[in-house]
Amino acid sequence: MLMAFWEVQRLTREINYLEKQAIETRTRLEHYQKYASVLGGSSIMTMNNIAGLSPELLPRASMFAQFSNQVSSMSAMQNLQTMKMTGMVPWTGNPLAQYQIEMSAFAKFKEESMKALKQQEIQILNEKEKEIQLEMNQIEQRIKMKRAMLDSVKQLASEEARDSAPKFGLG
Repeated sequence: MLMAFWEVQRLTREINYLEKQAIETRTRLEHYQKYASVLGGSSIMTMNNIAGLSPELLPRASMFAQFSNQVSSMSAMQNLQTMKMTGMVPWTGNPLAQYQIEMSAFAKFKEESMKALKQQEIQILNEKEKEIQLEMNQIEQRIKMKRAMLDSVKQLASEEARDSAPKFGLG
């Protein structure tokens, strides 16, 4: 009988540990979803956009913000230079108008490049979310299994307690 009670205690501790893991995993999943939402909702990644992210994802987000800004700027500059060399950017003769045309083209190229980079990052985040969801499902399955075991051990302990109770000649 005492072994069944010890088993109840052990299983209860294991279930509590697994439930704690489930909460932490669910929180991690929510953090990744929030980061993906930030990426999808803004045109340019800035420190203001990523300030509310979890400490786990903040370094990744800030590195991505810097990286994507640099890469999209370089890509936009290359595209603008190519357009200028091929004569696709008309010469206006007015330096201010020329500057505005070139900056407008640069901004458009940068936005397109940034959008492509963000889509790549979102795909990576989606894969990570799938991994975390799989981990979450495994934890939930283990919790169900442990709870079933706990219920059976509690039933056994209850039966053992009932069978070992003194009858005082009444049974």
